[in-house]
Amino acid sequence: RTDTKTKDNVTLTVTTAIQCAVDPERAHDYYFKLSSPHAQVSSYVHDCIRSLLPSLDLDKAFESKDAMAHNIKDTVAKAMEQYGLNVVSALVTDMNVDPSVLRAMNEINASRRQREAAVERAEAEKILAVKAAEAEAEAKELSGKGTARMRQAITEGFKGSIESMRESCGLEPREVVHMMITTQY
Repeated sequence: RTDTKTKDNVTLTVTTAIQCAVDPERAHDYYFKLSSPHAQVSSYVHDCIRSLLPSLDLDKAFESKDAMAHNIKDTVAKAMEQYGLNVVSALVTDMNVDPSVLRAMNEINASRRQREAAVERAEAEKILAVKAAEAEAEAKELSGKGTARMRQAITEGFKGSIESMRESCGLEPREVVHMMITTQY
């Protein structure tokens, strides 16, 4: 476990797992030249992590776990090769931030999502309002056309009545209109 800070000043605990094997041909070097192999490997891992993470912000640190694992493997393998220790693999098994930072990050993400949802709701309401206005305009247009047809039909009816009364009774159009108004009211 290695504690370090990221570029954006967040304390991060990184847990790693290093798989090593002693080279049978160099076992003598491993047992007699290297004291405390576990501590030596741990020191190189800590050094590698502490030199890499301060150059990354928190999001990039999480994104670059694989690159960090490769970097650790290469660094430790290069340093331990002279002692007959072969590094098989290096894994970054866990990266933890302080719970308060994690809560703050979750709140930021929740706020961002709520803001996006509010924008989407407003956009949907706008579309509904525009569609309602378009429907109302179309309804008024159709109503106007209906009223115009109705008036046209009334006019044609009056015209037909006037012509019919003129032909059958010999009345002038003015007299026919006067008679129609009188009988209607």
